[in-house]
Amino acid sequence: MNRKEKILIQLYFPNFKSPASSRFESLFININKTNIKQNKITSYLIFPERIIRGEDKRTSLLIKNIPKNIKKKEIRNLIQQYANINFLGITKDKNSKSLIVAYLNVINYKTVVPIFMNLRKNTFNYHNGKILTELYYSKFQGKEELKKVFHK
Repeated sequence: MNRKEKILIQLYFPNFKSPASSRFESLFININKTNIKQNKITSYLIFPERIIRGEDKRTSLLIKNIPKNIKKKEIRNLIQQYANINFLGITKDKNSKSLIVAYLNVINYKTVVPIFMNLRKNTFNYHNGKILTELYYSKFQGKEELKKVFHK
């Protein structure tokens, strides 16, 4: 396991016990000491452990790195394997001309875990290579708030 993978594991699973490697151990201790609610960068990260404990009940997600040629129906079918959704909106990625971002709202917050665990390793063919999807909590939470954003 390389350094980046260890850091990502620690971010996604805060109670994961890292191997006794002095460089990594100090990094993991610093990550655990930061208050995640106050850190804007990590406030949109999905922590399955918190959802399972009932500490995080957000239901709106965004999925990044979806190629433009993927249809909305295909995205809906991919997500509905793991959860029922009551809203799906698609918009252009501001950082790329050939990628889109999908915003969705699930009916039950507990279904965020299976979506996250299965789609975080999902890849799409993109420019003669593969691109990994990224999942985050949406800045806009709830079906009604997402509708307002997409119907302007």
